[in-house]
Amino acid sequence: MKVAIIGGGLAGLSCACELERHGISPVIFHRNGYIGDQFSHVAALLEIQHRPIKDAIKYIKKNFNISITPVNTVNTLTHYSPHRKTVIKGNFGFFIKRGRDEDSLPMQLFSQLKTSKINFNTYGDIDPLAKEFDYVVVANGNTVFSNQLGCWFPTIRTYIRGAVLLGDFDPTNLVMWINKDYCKNGYAYLTPFNDKKASLVLVVSDVNEKEADHYWKVFLDYENINYTILDEFKQAHDTGFTYPHKVDNIYFAGNAGGAIDPFLGFGQLNSIEMGVMAARSIANGEDYEKLLKRVTKHNYQLYQMRKAFNSASNDAYDFILASIGFPGIRQILYNTRFDIIKNFARIYWLKEKISKNKKQ
Repeated sequence: MKVAIIGGGLAGLSCACELERHGISPVIFHRNGYIGDQFSHVAALLEIQHRPIKDAIKYIKKNFNISITPVNTVNTLTHYSPHRKTVIKGNFGFFIKRGRDEDSLPMQLFSQLKTSKINFNTYGDIDPLAKEFDYVVVANGNTVFSNQLGCWFPTIRTYIRGAVLLGDFDPTNLVMWINKDYCKNGYAYLTPFNDKKASLVLVVSDVNEKEADHYWKVFLDYENINYTILDEFKQAHDTGFTYPHKVDNIYFAGNAGGAIDPFLGFGQLNSIEMGVMAARSIANGEDYEKLLKRVTKHNYQLYQMRKAFNSASNDAYDFILASIGFPGIRQILYNTRFDIIKNFARIYWLKEKISKNKKQ
């Protein structure tokens, strides 16, 4: 069986790992001359985001046989709104390193490959590859091909502006800011590599590159962030839904398949799962859409949360942070198995339905 994978990111590499376990050696077409992200940063795998999955690292190992070593655990969550600060202690998940270093997540996946062939500096095109290979998995990190085939449905367009900082940091503390004055409907977060280095990211909605630069300066000044900047980066960031995820012998996985979650924008678990499920569909003849049910359902629920978040004001952000500081609410949110995303999505869906009926 001949399988081509377009893209050597998380979904593409995870797909290759799973195909190898089924005795299939795919050919990977990777546009860069290296494995890893263009810029170095730290992302997060948060327990509250992935419920009912309790431990994403164990989940990936148990269900996909992929081993991942995090940078650190997330033991503190520090939230800032315009006039509030809330600090919560507990076991909240993991920090995952991204970039090109040997311990980055892409390189960890790459190191687990054995027989796959990878063509660097090669831009795979679906039309000739779909004719040459039995199956093509599109995992190129963008929506060019899924949009080309009419499968992409955008929901939120954001722009990322970020930097790598030098300073003194708590390596287990995830810091987040929400403020419409510089985020619009986005957010900002600081994630540490270690106690001397961290990545700082601002995600702003519905802006172009020049506007993102403006909001970045406003953010740094407003929050009085004056760390030494080692490196800076910027990138357009689209979220949305792909359907169908398979057209003829072409599969969409990772960002091309809508892996980025529409709330916090982290897509690691989804990308890995989609890559593995594409491989299992190819190897076993299983229905790809059914295999992706957990991912697609969870992202839809997160989209409901995103819409509610977008409608909130700065005063509402202050109220939310004040509320989660209360012991009872904090206990439910962070120290129970209560699936806040699932239940909130149901409430918001019902609210929208009632509102629509009233208008009719």
